[in-house]
Amino acid sequence: MKKYLLVGFVLFSNFAFALLEDEEARKKINEMQSQLNNIEKSLEFKINQKFSINLSKYNAKLNELLDSVAKLTGDVEVLQYRIKNSEERHKVLYQELNERISKLELALEDKIKNISEQQSVQNIKQKISPEVQPEIQPEIQPEIQSKIIPQTDEPVVEKSNIPPLVDENLELDEYAEADALIRATKYKEAFKAFDKFISTYPNSNLLSDAKYKLGYSQFALKNYNAAIKTYSKIIKTHSNSPIIPDVIYGIANCEIQLTRITKAKKTLRGLIKNYPQAEIIEKAKRRLKALESIKL
Repeated sequence: MKKYLLVGFVLFSNFAFALLEDEEARKKINEMQSQLNNIEKSLEFKINQKFSINLSKYNAKLNELLDSVAKLTGDVEVLQYRIKNSEERHKVLYQELNERISKLELALEDKIKNISEQQSVQNIKQKISPEVQPEIQPEIQPEIQSKIIPQTDEPVVEKSNIPPLVDENLELDEYAEADALIRATKYKEAFKAFDKFISTYPNSNLLSDAKYKLGYSQFALKNYNAAIKTYSKIIKTHSNSPIIPDVIYGIANCEIQLTRITKAKKTLRGLIKNYPQAEIIEKAKRRLKALESIKL
């Protein structure tokens, strides 16, 4: 019995000791768990703090970029507005420049015409009434003539290829009247007068000049497309006329008024290249230089 008691005491002692060791182990485990929790909390706090700082920096940089983009967008819109206004001003400048030059040219032409009016009229008369030398017929002996042309009681009527005569003075007067309307800046009346002249005298030596004045009247009336058509027809039907350089110059002026600046430059360059000796060339060079000096 004592033996069993002794064994039981030993077992109880070992169990109690084991219980004491387990309690200490639990305490240590709890302490370690607490330390681990503290470490996790500390790490989480540091990570959150660092992330918050970095996020703030990134947000600040993002806001700066957005501000820069907004500023650049505003600058682009301002530049687009300025470019649009500049284009409109250039168009107005083109038209004003061309109108001023046209008025100066017209005034200069009027002065020249007034100074040389008598000489011009004389030149026109020479165009309309060229001197014709009478054809000299060889003298035929009466006896030979009787053999060639049989004698009859009826008069012999010779056929003639001469076209019907035109009243040259009336033709000249009508042209001068139409031209006077242009010099008086009555372009609508001048257009009608030259249109009538062209219909009445289709074989006139002044036909190309009349057609040119017709186109100029259309230009002065701001019918620029119609003027270009009239000028183009002159080039086709009167390609050898000395007035062709003036016609091409007129086309360039119409293109300027229609703001077809690229075409106008091309037309003026072609005029200067193909007709370097024409009187209008100096004007064409000045006009081309003026167009090229204006930057689009």
